[in-house]
This record gives sequence, C-alpha cells and structure tokens, in this order.
Amino acid sequence: MKPAVIRREEGVNLEKHGVRMRVYAAEGAPAGVVYLETESGHAEEFLHEKSAFIYYIVEGEGIYVIGGVEHRVGAGDVVVVPPGNSIYFVGRFRAVLVTVPAWEESGERHIRDVAV
Repeated sequence: MKPAVIRREEGVNLEKHGVRMRVYAAEGAPAGVVYLETESGHAEEFLHEKSAFIYYIVEGEGIYVIGGVEHRVGAGDVVVVPPGNSIYFVGRFRAVLVTVPAWEESGERHIRDVAV
C-alpha cells in the first residue's frame, strides 16, 4: 500500500438504518474510516465477524448496546467493539468510525431490527 490522502469529495455517501455515513477507503488500506451522523440511532443490531469497530464521538450523546450491555456515551468518548460482538446504538450524535481490518460486507451479520 502506498500513502494516500482521501479528499472529502472522494468519500462515498451512504444512508443505512437511520445513519448517514461518508465512507473513506484506500485500496489495500489496513483500516477503514467512516464519518457518521444520526438523529435517532442505528436501527439494526448487527455484528462483524472480522473487524473491530472503534468509534470516536465528536458531538452529541447516545447509548451503545454491545452484547446486550448499555453504555452511555458523549462527546470525546471512544467506543471499542471487538469482532464478533453484537452492536446497535441510539441517540443523536456525530462520530468517526475506524474499522480494523477495513470493513468488508461479507463479514457483517444482521441480528435483528431495533426501534430507535
């Protein structure tokens, strides 16, 4: 992998389960980066079999439910979700997500839809 700068306009915009995301990806990168915003939360409980998810809460507050345990979070907090742990979140916040290794759809598993 070569060094890379990914410009804001190069990010891919997505919306999934109530979360607006801008995904930044570089070919061969060992990690993925996503900027996300939500007004209510992520309305799906899921897990990723291969990637750890590391969220830095930029602004706002919410509750992350990891493996059935609630964790209240706010601006400046970091949430670490190891591979294989179920997760969903509720609240109104902005965050930066780093996935290690870089997220691949094949590793994600839907558990259930949740009300947020």
